[in-house]
Amino acid sequence: MEWGSLVGTGLGAVLGVGATLAGEHVRWRRASRETRLRDRQTAYVDCLVAFRRAHEAMRLAADEDHASPQVRGSRIRQAFQASGCDEARERLILTATEDVATAIDASYHSLREVREVLASGRDITSADYHAARQAHGDATRAARVVLRRDLSSQEA
Repeated sequence: MEWGSLVGTGLGAVLGVGATLAGEHVRWRRASRETRLRDRQTAYVDCLVAFRRAHEAMRLAADEDHASPQVRGSRIRQAFQASGCDEARERLILTATEDVATAIDASYHSLREVREVLASGRDITSADYHAARQAHGDATRAARVVLRRDLSSQEA
């Protein structure tokens, strides 16, 4: 048997296997990056939707007829808690970058201020509610900018 043929065949096999492994590694990295991006998108959307749900539920609770101001405040706080925004925020903050976490926290805390304004007896036509709602809208819009920037940086 000729050694040159054997070495050439062995070298060809090693190069073929190496190229296949390298190609698979590139595909795996791409799929992994796409999965991480999709997971982030889902977490960001879930969090913002939960915040929106909380706000709408609190508004509805504020518009209901209540036996007393204490019952109204309790109902508004229950609507906030049932919305899932606390859980969505925590899930996001555990994995988010610092700027994303800061932006989401600002939106969350402004939503809590909306909750406190409504729970304190002010209705949705009051100046205090409009100011709190405006602050929450501003914080949420700012968070969206940060979230979009983060997602764009992950796509590159």
